[in-house]
Amino acid sequence: MICKNYVVAGEDVNDIMVMENTAYISYTLRLLYHFLFDNGFSKEKLNTLHLGLQEGNHTLVCYKNLMFTEPFFVEMKHCYIADKINIKSCFFNSKNECCAEVIKEVEWFDPIRREVIAAPKQILKHFNSNGRA
Repeated sequence: MICKNYVVAGEDVNDIMVMENTAYISYTLRLLYHFLFDNGFSKEKLNTLHLGLQEGNHTLVCYKNLMFTEPFFVEMKHCYIADKINIKSCFFNSKNECCAEVIKEVEWFDPIRREVIAAPKQILKHFNSNGRA
């Protein structure tokens, strides 16, 4: 679906140089923003439309640690765009071993009214009828 290469940075790791759980969530959201950008919705355009994203529940399963300076890639396996956005991302090391999986829920948010809103039609129309991208 969408895939990006990264290297584990200093801000991603704990004191023993292992990538922290919060970093996995951060990379998952970063990939979602890339996905939206690739479909015509940059952060600037989302701001203009008064659309934000509010994080919901997540599940993280780690199979193998990613270490400081280790190259890895994140693949968004699916992204269901509806009233909520449900994402599944997989993290792979340079040996193409799956190191972790994240399932993340994100909701659309109106920063002006400060409330969760339904998925905007101008975004939904860019995705096929069942919301799968």
